[in-house]
Amino acid sequence: MKRLALVGAVVVLLALAGFFGLRAATSVTAEGVGPGGVTVECSGWTGAGDRCGAWGEEVLADGAPSNTFEIEDVVRLRLDRSALGFAESCEAEYFLSRYPDEVAWTEDVACAGG
Repeated sequence: MKRLALVGAVVVLLALAGFFGLRAATSVTAEGVGPGGVTVECSGWTGAGDRCGAWGEEVLADGAPSNTFEIEDVVRLRLDRSALGFAESCEAEYFLSRYPDEVAWTEDVACAGG
C-alpha cells in the first residue's frame, strides 16, 4: 500500500512538473526604458503569459537595483521562478548593453500577480 501511494505521488509530481514545464516562455519589448526598449523574458515557470510585459515594466519602474549601472543600460530582463514554479518569490536577471549575454545583476522580486 505504501508503494502504491509513493508511485501515485510521483506520478502527480511528474504531471505537475510537465504541466508547468511545458508552458511556453514569453518574450516582449518594454518601451520607455533605454534607447530601444528592454526585452523582457518570462520563463514558463512564472505563469506570467500575457502579463509578462506589464510585470517587466513594473520591475523596471523601480529603477536600477544597484549603483553599478543605470536602468538605461539594461537591454534585457529575464524573469524566472525556481522550485518548479512553486517558490514564493521570483528572480530578475538584468543584462546590460555592454555585456548582453552575461547576467550583470540578480535580485528577488515579487512574482506577477502577487
